[in-house]
Amino acid sequence: MNHGRQMKIRRAIIVLLAAIGPAAIAAPRLPQSAPPQNSAPSAPTPKSSARTHDDPLASVLQEAQDDITHGDFASAVAPLQEYLVRYPDSDYAHFELGYADAQLHHDDDAKSEFQHALVINPKMTEAYLNLGLIQLDSDPASAAISFSSAADLRPTDSRPRFLYGLALERAGKLEDAVVQYQKAATLAPDDYEIAFGLARALVRLNRSADAEAEFRRAVALKPDSAPAQLGLAHSLEAQKKYTDAADALAAYLKLQPDDRAARTDRAYALMQTNQFDAALAELDRAESGTAPNANTLKMRAGIYMQQSHWKDAATTLQQAIPLSPADAELYAWFGRSLLELRQFPESAAALNKSLSIDATAVDPLRDLVDAYYLAGDCPSALATLDRLSEHEPLKPVAWFVRGTCYDKLAQKPEAIAAYQKYLDLDHGSHDTQDFQARQRILSLQHEMQKRQ
Repeated sequence: MNHGRQMKIRRAIIVLLAAIGPAAIAAPRLPQSAPPQNSAPSAPTPKSSARTHDDPLASVLQEAQDDITHGDFASAVAPLQEYLVRYPDSDYAHFELGYADAQLHHDDDAKSEFQHALVINPKMTEAYLNLGLIQLDSDPASAAISFSSAADLRPTDSRPRFLYGLALERAGKLEDAVVQYQKAATLAPDDYEIAFGLARALVRLNRSADAEAEFRRAVALKPDSAPAQLGLAHSLEAQKKYTDAADALAAYLKLQPDDRAARTDRAYALMQTNQFDAALAELDRAESGTAPNANTLKMRAGIYMQQSHWKDAATTLQQAIPLSPADAELYAWFGRSLLELRQFPESAAALNKSLSIDATAVDPLRDLVDAYYLAGDCPSALATLDRLSEHEPLKPVAWFVRGTCYDKLAQKPEAIAAYQKYLDLDHGSHDTQDFQARQRILSLQHEMQKRQ
């Protein structure tokens, strides 16, 4: 049995990365400081925000700006609304009010104010950026449009391009997201968030080798990033680079020692490189202080089976089956373990249970033939061989078993034919069975001639 192929018990990579992604890449919801003043090179150039010193509402606008500067966003709302009654075409005042509303989580109001500002001044980059951040969670496709406009206005700034990629990724446009992340990475090759975002999108596209390179870059930029270490581990595991995956998971677990699922993943990687004792030790740590679950028990049983520790495997599988009673593979493995322990009736019962859940499985059918044959139940063994032949051509050993069963049931012509089929297929690969088959053919032919 290929236990590495059969044991599908790990977390799905895409679910894991989706879980760690937001924490790793989240941008500030809004700028960390007030919007740039008009004197700044990248600041918006509002059509009506600049007022002369004799503007009767200049002090009102300054009051709102002071409130925003000091983080008192609720107090800034009323002065800005008063200012906009007098100057409704002030892009800057609309922007400031949108900014205050957003900080107060009045998203619909904030969105409306940013849109007003953009109608007045379509080149206000900050309004596009903040509008996109408001839209990002609820409407990523619209956020992508907003961030695209900001990126066009600031072609040398990596942040709008990164946010454009993020919005595209959340909108499910992964190929387009990768393009924008790559452009952002060109502008800012040392930006951890960009490297991580690009790596995550590549994983979601099943481009694990490319993702590995980006995760390695993210780890180099931020060695203490647990999400990057975990992403690297899973990109390696997806490529079946289990030794490297185990090392990456070890680095991750130094940062997040309480992550039981990651310990289970590391046990799986160690198992794939035949480091069975180390894998069992990792499972012990994963299960410390908690009851084992069906997945960890199944992995543990798989390790015991590969070590030929059949009694330990059977005991573990007895614990796992009640936790996952619809898992046909657990019964199949239990039947195989009992077969090795020469508990043939019990083995047959477990194997039949497995086949009642999944009638298409071949491995338990093969083992069921052996269980019946070794128990001396030749009619059942022959019937199971017939079932097995519906799934695959019978192998030479199966024809030897068939010949032996017919022989024991005194069905001489059928036994001779089965023995001969075995010899035709085996080509002398097994001396003992070949000798037995030839001798039985001669003996059975002689017995049949004596009766004629």
